[in-house]
Amino acid sequence: MKKLLSAAVIGSFLFAGSSTDDINKKLDLLLQKIEQLEKKVDKKDTEIEQLKKELKKQQTEMKKQKEETKKEFAIKSCKGIKVVSLEYTYHDEVIPYYDLTVTLKNTYPQEVVLIRGSLFAEDKDGVKILHDYISRKVDLKPGEEIVIRKKHLLNSELEEYLKDEKPENLKLYFEPSRVEFKNGHRVECGGFGGVF
Repeated sequence: MKKLLSAAVIGSFLFAGSSTDDINKKLDLLLQKIEQLEKKVDKKDTEIEQLKKELKKQQTEMKKQKEETKKEFAIKSCKGIKVVSLEYTYHDEVIPYYDLTVTLKNTYPQEVVLIRGSLFAEDKDGVKILHDYISRKVDLKPGEEIVIRKKHLLNSELEEYLKDEKPENLKLYFEPSRVEFKNGHRVECGGFGGVF
Protein backbone atom coordinates (compact mmCIF):
# COMPACT_ATOMS: atom_id res chain seq x y z
CA MET A 1 0.00 0.00 0.00
CA LYS A 2 2.87 2.34 0.84
CA LYS A 3 4.43 1.63 -2.60
CA LEU A 4 1.17 2.49 -4.34
CA LEU A 5 0.90 5.75 -2.39
CA SER A 6 4.55 6.55 -3.19
CA ALA A 7 3.92 5.93 -6.90
CA ALA A 8 0.83 8.15 -6.78
CA VAL A 9 2.75 10.93 -5.03
CA ILE A 10 5.63 10.71 -7.52
CA GLY A 11 3.13 10.64 -10.39
CA SER A 12 1.35 13.70 -9.02
CA PHE A 13 4.69 15.59 -8.82
CA LEU A 14 5.59 14.56 -12.36
CA PHE A 15 2.27 15.58 -13.78
CA ALA A 16 1.36 18.50 -11.47
CA GLY A 17 0.68 21.66 -13.41
CA SER A 18 1.09 19.90 -16.73
CA SER A 19 -1.23 19.99 -19.67
CA THR A 20 -2.67 16.86 -21.27
CA ASP A 21 -0.06 17.03 -24.07
CA ASP A 22 2.75 17.24 -21.54
CA ILE A 23 1.29 14.35 -19.61
CA ASN A 24 0.99 12.25 -22.81
CA LYS A 25 4.59 13.07 -23.77
CA LYS A 26 5.83 12.09 -20.32
CA LEU A 27 3.76 8.90 -20.45
CA ASP A 28 5.16 8.09 -23.90
CA LEU A 29 8.67 8.71 -22.59
CA LEU A 30 8.00 6.41 -19.61
CA LEU A 31 6.59 3.72 -21.90
CA GLN A 32 9.65 3.97 -24.16
CA LYS A 33 11.95 3.60 -21.17
CA ILE A 34 9.93 0.61 -19.94
CA GLU A 35 10.10 -0.93 -23.44
CA GLN A 36 13.88 -0.38 -23.53
CA LEU A 37 14.21 -2.01 -20.12
CA GLU A 38 12.05 -4.95 -21.25
CA LYS A 39 14.25 -5.38 -24.34
CA LYS A 40 17.37 -5.32 -22.15
CA VAL A 41 15.81 -7.87 -19.80
CA ASP A 42 14.81 -10.08 -22.76
CA LYS A 43 18.32 -9.81 -24.17
CA LYS A 44 19.81 -10.77 -20.79
CA ASP A 45 17.34 -13.69 -20.51
CA THR A 46 18.44 -14.90 -23.96
CA GLU A 47 22.12 -14.59 -22.98
CA ILE A 48 21.43 -16.51 -19.75
CA GLU A 49 19.67 -19.29 -21.72
CA GLN A 50 22.62 -19.49 -24.14
CA LEU A 51 25.04 -19.65 -21.22
CA LYS A 52 22.95 -22.43 -19.62
CA LYS A 53 23.01 -24.39 -22.90
CA GLU A 54 26.78 -23.89 -23.23
CA LEU A 55 27.31 -24.94 -19.60
CA LYS A 56 25.18 -28.06 -20.11
CA LYS A 57 27.14 -28.89 -23.28
CA GLN A 58 30.45 -28.47 -21.44
CA GLN A 59 29.22 -30.63 -18.54
CA THR A 60 28.15 -33.34 -21.00
CA GLU A 61 31.57 -33.21 -22.72
CA MET A 62 33.38 -33.33 -19.37
CA LYS A 63 31.29 -36.33 -18.30
CA LYS A 64 32.07 -38.06 -21.60
CA GLN A 65 35.80 -37.32 -21.22
CA LYS A 66 35.70 -38.61 -17.65
CA GLU A 67 34.06 -41.85 -18.81
CA GLU A 68 36.61 -42.22 -21.63
CA THR A 69 39.48 -41.62 -19.19
CA LYS A 70 38.00 -44.16 -16.79
CA LYS A 71 37.64 -46.65 -19.64
CA GLU A 72 41.25 -45.99 -20.74
CA PHE A 73 42.53 -46.63 -17.20
CA ALA A 74 40.44 -49.81 -17.01
CA ILE A 75 41.94 -51.05 -20.29
CA LYS A 76 45.50 -50.36 -19.10
CA SER A 77 44.86 -52.27 -15.88
CA CYS A 78 46.35 -55.71 -15.34
CA LYS A 79 43.39 -56.79 -13.22
CA GLY A 80 40.69 -57.17 -15.88
CA ILE A 81 40.60 -60.98 -15.97
CA LYS A 82 38.98 -62.46 -12.85
CA VAL A 83 38.89 -66.06 -11.69
CA VAL A 84 35.27 -67.02 -11.09
CA SER A 85 35.86 -70.64 -10.07
CA LEU A 86 38.34 -73.49 -10.06
CA GLU A 87 37.55 -77.21 -9.98
CA TYR A 88 40.22 -79.87 -9.88
CA THR A 89 40.69 -83.62 -9.74
CA TYR A 90 43.95 -85.15 -8.54
CA HIS A 91 45.42 -88.15 -10.39
CA ASP A 92 48.09 -90.06 -8.43
CA GLU A 93 49.89 -91.58 -11.42
CA VAL A 94 53.59 -92.18 -12.07
CA ILE A 95 53.66 -88.50 -12.92
CA PRO A 96 50.93 -86.97 -10.73
CA TYR A 97 48.69 -84.30 -12.27
CA TYR A 98 45.44 -82.40 -11.88
CA ASP A 99 42.54 -82.02 -14.28
CA LEU A 100 41.73 -78.33 -13.92
CA THR A 101 38.55 -76.55 -14.88
CA VAL A 102 38.91 -72.80 -14.44
CA THR A 103 36.31 -70.16 -15.24
CA LEU A 104 37.65 -66.71 -16.13
CA LYS A 105 35.63 -63.52 -16.55
CA ASN A 106 36.41 -60.47 -18.69
CA THR A 107 35.87 -57.32 -16.60
CA TYR A 108 37.54 -55.06 -19.17
CA PRO A 109 35.28 -52.63 -21.07
CA GLN A 110 36.59 -54.08 -24.38
CA GLU A 111 36.33 -57.46 -26.09
CA VAL A 112 39.35 -59.69 -25.33
CA VAL A 113 40.83 -61.98 -28.02
CA LEU A 114 43.95 -63.32 -26.24
CA ILE A 115 44.91 -63.95 -22.63
CA ARG A 116 48.26 -65.10 -21.33
CA GLY A 117 49.28 -65.28 -17.73
CA SER A 118 49.43 -67.14 -14.47
CA LEU A 119 46.65 -68.72 -12.49
CA PHE A 120 47.32 -68.85 -8.74
CA ALA A 121 45.58 -70.56 -5.84
CA GLU A 122 46.53 -69.74 -2.27
CA ASP A 123 45.41 -71.56 0.85
CA LYS A 124 43.93 -69.74 3.85
CA ASP A 125 47.47 -69.08 5.16
CA GLY A 126 48.44 -67.30 1.94
CA VAL A 127 50.68 -70.11 0.69
CA LYS A 128 50.61 -70.57 -3.11
CA ILE A 129 49.64 -74.17 -3.68
CA LEU A 130 48.94 -73.89 -7.41
CA HIS A 131 50.66 -72.00 -10.20
CA ASP A 132 49.57 -72.72 -13.74
CA TYR A 133 50.10 -70.92 -17.06
CA ILE A 134 47.26 -70.13 -19.41
CA SER A 135 47.64 -68.91 -22.97
CA ARG A 136 44.45 -68.91 -25.02
CA LYS A 137 42.87 -67.19 -27.96
CA VAL A 138 39.40 -66.25 -26.83
CA ASP A 139 36.38 -64.26 -27.90
CA LEU A 140 35.34 -62.64 -24.63
CA LYS A 141 32.99 -59.68 -24.67
CA PRO A 142 32.86 -57.46 -21.56
CA GLY A 143 31.27 -59.37 -18.69
CA GLU A 144 31.45 -62.76 -20.41
CA GLU A 145 33.08 -65.86 -18.95
CA ILE A 146 35.13 -68.68 -20.46
CA VAL A 147 35.70 -72.18 -19.09
CA ILE A 148 39.19 -73.59 -19.64
CA ARG A 149 39.96 -77.25 -19.09
CA LYS A 150 43.53 -78.47 -18.92
CA LYS A 151 45.92 -80.92 -17.35
CA HIS A 152 48.40 -79.57 -14.84
CA LEU A 153 51.57 -81.49 -13.98
CA LEU A 154 52.78 -80.81 -10.45
CA ASN A 155 55.54 -78.19 -10.32
CA SER A 156 56.33 -78.62 -6.63
CA GLU A 157 55.47 -80.67 -3.56
CA LEU A 158 53.28 -77.80 -2.32
CA GLU A 159 50.93 -78.31 -5.24
CA GLU A 160 50.11 -81.79 -3.98
CA TYR A 161 48.35 -80.15 -1.01
CA LEU A 162 45.75 -78.71 -3.36
CA LYS A 163 43.96 -82.09 -3.45
CA ASP A 164 43.20 -81.75 0.29
CA GLU A 165 41.82 -78.20 0.04
CA LYS A 166 38.22 -77.26 -0.61
CA PRO A 167 37.86 -74.86 -3.54
CA GLU A 168 35.81 -72.41 -1.45
CA ASN A 169 38.75 -72.05 0.98
CA LEU A 170 41.15 -70.93 -1.76
CA LYS A 171 42.07 -67.45 -2.85
CA LEU A 172 42.10 -67.58 -6.66
CA TYR A 173 43.53 -64.95 -8.98
CA PHE A 174 44.90 -64.50 -12.46
CA GLU A 175 47.96 -62.36 -13.23
CA PRO A 176 48.09 -61.66 -16.97
CA SER A 177 51.38 -61.20 -18.77
CA ARG A 178 49.55 -60.14 -21.94
CA VAL A 179 45.97 -59.30 -22.87
CA GLU A 180 44.97 -58.42 -26.44
CA PHE A 181 41.73 -56.70 -27.38
CA LYS A 182 39.66 -57.00 -30.53
CA ASN A 183 40.29 -53.33 -31.38
CA GLY A 184 44.06 -54.02 -31.62
CA HIS A 185 45.10 -52.62 -28.24
CA ARG A 186 46.97 -54.78 -25.79
CA VAL A 187 48.23 -54.74 -22.23
CA GLU A 188 51.63 -56.07 -21.21
CA CYS A 189 51.72 -56.81 -17.50
CA GLY A 190 55.21 -57.99 -16.74
CA GLY A 191 55.16 -61.70 -16.12
CA PHE A 192 57.96 -63.38 -18.04
CA GLY A 193 58.30 -60.89 -20.90
CA GLY A 194 55.30 -62.34 -22.71
CA VAL A 195 56.92 -65.78 -23.00
CA PHE A 196 53.89 -67.54 -21.52
